[in-house]
Amino acid sequence: MVAGCCVGIGLHNSSRADRIVPLIRDMEVRDLIWYGVLGSMTIAYVMALLGVRSAKLHDVSQHSKWMIAACSLVGLWLVGYVTKQVIFGRDQFGGTSDEYWQLYVPLLVIHTTLAITTIGLGLANLYTGLSRLRYGTGVGAMVEGVYRHRMLGRCLVGTFSGTILTAYLVYLMLFQWFSTV
Repeated sequence: MVAGCCVGIGLHNSSRADRIVPLIRDMEVRDLIWYGVLGSMTIAYVMALLGVRSAKLHDVSQHSKWMIAACSLVGLWLVGYVTKQVIFGRDQFGGTSDEYWQLYVPLLVIHTTLAITTIGLGLANLYTGLSRLRYGTGVGAMVEGVYRHRMLGRCLVGTFSGTILTAYLVYLMLFQWFSTV
């Protein structure tokens, strides 16, 4: 009776965990790192969107918390990504030479450009948000700082969105659509 009562809730001998654990063991470290890279950037993106929502609701305190958390996660991600590249090198594209030059390289150039732009704009906007707005340097700094912060923020939503979208496309091209394995 006891063994039969657990079947409906997934606690019998061949539970979901018994099926998932071997999958994780069979994954290479490189794959786990890729999932960590994509997952952490997606979480940072959602945090940034929550920060934007807080700003639109004029909740400056929550806006600040979400944005600092998102920027911190992006900073940690950047360290992890660079470490991954140094340890494992670049991932190989498995498609043809034409697919590489006509599909992958243009996408990678767009992704890299958006990513670099996002980091640059993000640092500038973080500086504006933390120094000019929080501490109000100069006469009229609040008005000028708010306008600049909002304009940079609007640009950032676009570049960060593009970076996330192209990151997923790069992943799909490398590991799903044109895999070397």
